[in-house]
Amino acid sequence: MRGQWRAIKHNECCSSTLLKLLCFLLIVVSSAGAQLRQTRRVLLINDLGILSSPGFAEVDQAIFGALQNSPYQIEVYHESLQLTFFPDEASQLAFRESLIHKYSQRKPDLIIAAGSASLKFVAESHESLIRDTPVVFCAVLGDISDELKSGLHVTGVLGRLQPEETLKAALHLLPDTKDVVVVGGMGKFDEAWERIAKQAFQNYESKLDFTYLTDLTMPVLLERLRHLPSNTIVYHTSIAQDAAGRRFIGSAQSVPLVASAANAPVFVMDNVDLRAGTVGGSLVNWPDDGRVAGEIAVRILNGERPEDIPIVMSNNVYMFDWRALKRWGLKESNLPPGSVVLNRQATFWELYKWYVISGISLIVFQALLIFGLLWQRARRAKAEGELRESEARFRSVADTAPVLIWMSDTDRLCTYVNQPWLDFTGRSIEQELGNGRTDGIHPDDLQRCLDTYTQCFDRREKFRMEYRVRRYDGEYRWVLDVGVPRFQGSSFAGYIGCALDVSERKSMEKAVRESEERLRLAAQAGRMFAYSWDADTDVIERSGESAEILGIETEQASTGAAISAMVHPDDKERLEAALAKLTVDEPNLQITYRIIRPDGAVSWLERNSCAHFNEQGELKRIVGMIVDVTERKLAEQALADVSRRLIQAQEQERVRIARELHDHVNQLISMLAIDLNKLGQHPVSASELKTNLDALALRLSDISGEVQAISHRLHSSKLEYLGLVAASKSFCKEVTERQNVSIEFRSAGVPSGMPQDVSLTVFRVLQEALQNAIRHSRAHHFSVQLRGLSGELQLIVQDDGVGFDVELAIGNHGIGLISMRERVSLVKGAISIKSQPGAGTEISVRVPMPATNRSQETASHVA
Repeated sequence: MRGQWRAIKHNECCSSTLLKLLCFLLIVVSSAGAQLRQTRRVLLINDLGILSSPGFAEVDQAIFGALQNSPYQIEVYHESLQLTFFPDEASQLAFRESLIHKYSQRKPDLIIAAGSASLKFVAESHESLIRDTPVVFCAVLGDISDELKSGLHVTGVLGRLQPEETLKAALHLLPDTKDVVVVGGMGKFDEAWERIAKQAFQNYESKLDFTYLTDLTMPVLLERLRHLPSNTIVYHTSIAQDAAGRRFIGSAQSVPLVASAANAPVFVMDNVDLRAGTVGGSLVNWPDDGRVAGEIAVRILNGERPEDIPIVMSNNVYMFDWRALKRWGLKESNLPPGSVVLNRQATFWELYKWYVISGISLIVFQALLIFGLLWQRARRAKAEGELRESEARFRSVADTAPVLIWMSDTDRLCTYVNQPWLDFTGRSIEQELGNGRTDGIHPDDLQRCLDTYTQCFDRREKFRMEYRVRRYDGEYRWVLDVGVPRFQGSSFAGYIGCALDVSERKSMEKAVRESEERLRLAAQAGRMFAYSWDADTDVIERSGESAEILGIETEQASTGAAISAMVHPDDKERLEAALAKLTVDEPNLQITYRIIRPDGAVSWLERNSCAHFNEQGELKRIVGMIVDVTERKLAEQALADVSRRLIQAQEQERVRIARELHDHVNQLISMLAIDLNKLGQHPVSASELKTNLDALALRLSDISGEVQAISHRLHSSKLEYLGLVAASKSFCKEVTERQNVSIEFRSAGVPSGMPQDVSLTVFRVLQEALQNAIRHSRAHHFSVQLRGLSGELQLIVQDDGVGFDVELAIGNHGIGLISMRERVSLVKGAISIKSQPGAGTEISVRVPMPATNRSQETASHVA
């Protein structure tokens, strides 16, 4: 807001200086003839002031220009009602009293009222100072009531807003339009314009849906405009004040905000609002109204009565902005007849016509020089000596020219090449003549050259082509060849042409194209784009890659404020704080934050920027690169999630082992200790002692077996020494005995001596799969298949249990499933999990099998 206030103050200073300069020039010019010219005083009153309204500034400037044609020395006094800032009656009453007091001793000879409020102000005055003075009005909308004209000496220019004509033109440009959004403000000036628009659109309310956004704050209005439905147009009336009481200089402040935010074409009412991306329409031309009012004022100063000068109607003009037409894909052919199109980009001919003319002139000059020599030779054809002399002069000129010159006859065959051509190709004149000149052309270019030459030759047209020619050292060089038809009198005599070596230019063009393409591919692959932000205008320019990353077109959201609005609310304060810390000593910034795309998706961006300051230390520009790091952020989040789950699984496994040791093994050891203690306390016979010791030994063996089973589940020694098949079969047998279930184990074609990481991976997946199946499937029969196929090892674990939702299990608490997938991916394998509630489960693992060591284990076992 502080920057905006500084900009307003700066504009006010500039406008004030300009007004003072204009008045000074008027005084200086008038003073030059002060001895011969009488003085006339003109009081100019407008509604808003030239600082608050660019429209009234243009009207005032046009009036000043017209007054220069008066034969009198003009003293111009400028006053403004300033309705934007002082709309209340008390302020206007104070202004009237101040005005009467100010000009009571310096009565004006003419009053010019610019604006409806100014005319009403003059008409309601009862002071003779005003009522006895001729009045000229302009920039007034609607009809002038008899009440306003009563008792006044008044005439002027009457303007008419034409919203209906603009709507007709818009519907012709966009025939599929269904919705019309009318935007406006809540100021006194705004309400009058909105009433005119609403009255004009009444006849169309049965055909179109009209929405009036006239009672909103500016941020809310802009947000609504960003999300308009398709087949919508926007009609801008006037926004001098929004619902929050914030005031705007309409065309300078509110119009650019509306045009940049709206995702639909914006049409306006007057020529001053035709800026910043608006399309246009049937517009009031304020400068033209001011010019006509100034001319009427000169007539009155010259002695004509206002009552004798009829009121003039302003000329509305269809005006459109060429850039906005192109942005919205609107065809100029659909514009109303007589439309004025502004800001049209110059054509190639308009930009480069003098270069083209200069180049053609040079070629024509060379051709004329050659033609002159040929004509001179033809003129002296009767004298063989003179002919030889002419040819010698031509050859002398041609042989010293820094270009490659050639000539052909009417039969299209080459009849002459100059010495630079021979030096370039390293061939003799005999080799070049006839069809020989084509021998040095690159095979890929030959047919194209022949086609161009033949077509132009038949039509007697000039041609220009580029192709490659083999040089004396064998290198192919690019040449630019320009040929023109030559004549002897009115008879066609063949062609003459010249060629230039342009290889360096072609190499540079190719290098530039390749560099641009590499940069584009790098930016596209790295999902990054460059940007530049101007601190004075708030305009931001972005490279084309930004469209996909931000989800908006490069023409949209072209201001820093619009881009900032996309920043995630949780990150906005942090980003603004980082930007505020940029200084001359610390101009660089690197920060990562989130944005909310128009489609609602959240993306992570990494911003690397460098700020540029002027000599006073004021920020002028920020340039940099922005990289889309959403995938990296998601990967980091996923990795953190997996790590957390693995830690949880590790802790769960430790708890399980501790529970087994405490609840089972420890209990067995405790009971054994109690029995041993009892055995020592009560004497028994030798036979009873032996029986008790045998029982204790058996129980001790059970404890040892239990500890061995726990150890085996943690690390299988059979896998290390006997191989994958034996370890898997043994594990299935142990689970069968321990869990009282049926496990059918089959293996075939599994090679021995497999890498340890592959064997361990498959074995751990088997352990995890069976344990999960027994724990959750409620099944009693399981199937395990271990097979060596062509180039791979396959493990299949099946059950006929209750099944489950795979994606839901992985997303919620499927650490076992995630662990299996991670293990398999480490050995470049693939895992498939098929399960549905009530339909059982099948887990299939495929791991690449080494090509070496083809010895196989072909065992089959049912446990």
